[in-house]
Amino acid sequence: MPTAAPRRSRPRGATRRAQILDAATAVFLEHGYADTTIDLVVARAGASKATIYSFFGGKEGLFGALIDERAERILAGFPDIEIQNVDVRAALTRIARRYMDVAMSPEAIGLFRLILTEGPRSPDLAGNFYRVGQDRVTASLAKALRTWARRGRIRADAPDQLATQFFDLVRGELHLRVVTGLTPDDLARAVENNVEQAVRTFWRAVEPGSGR
Repeated sequence: MPTAAPRRSRPRGATRRAQILDAATAVFLEHGYADTTIDLVVARAGASKATIYSFFGGKEGLFGALIDERAERILAGFPDIEIQNVDVRAALTRIARRYMDVAMSPEAIGLFRLILTEGPRSPDLAGNFYRVGQDRVTASLAKALRTWARRGRIRADAPDQLATQFFDLVRGELHLRVVTGLTPDDLARAVENNVEQAVRTFWRAVEPGSGR
């Protein structure tokens, strides 16, 4: 009798790390950055201090890992820029949707509120938020735009600036409204409208053969 193929599972260390990050997210959102302690995370995660320090090196590293994990989710949705005939507009739409899926999640909105509240008192915290998260994602898009422009698929005189403008368009006013508690009744539809309008506007600026 044939045996079932073994099911692939996440390595135990990776699973434990993810569990600690989930617990840390809840603690940061409940207590804020300043009042979060490793002891609170230990209690919520059911982990030892030694395990948390071995994975993250302390509270700052733990918060940085939360931001990095969200950036990785976005980057996982980026197309393979080495594909010569990629549909660039479709790729931009896919990137925008993945970005909003992550950025508009309740946890990400909560962390963004935390940054707005505590950033002025902790510039290093805000700087790490951008360096590990937003700047990394923007740099990856700029790299893709540069590659597509070199192949004549788009016009992009200033890819770094265009990448920043793209995500500004994608977030739009909707992100700010949700951060301030003005969430639309149909958030999914509002997000999709934002994505469609952002890509349409951006495409007019980079479409090959169009005038500026």
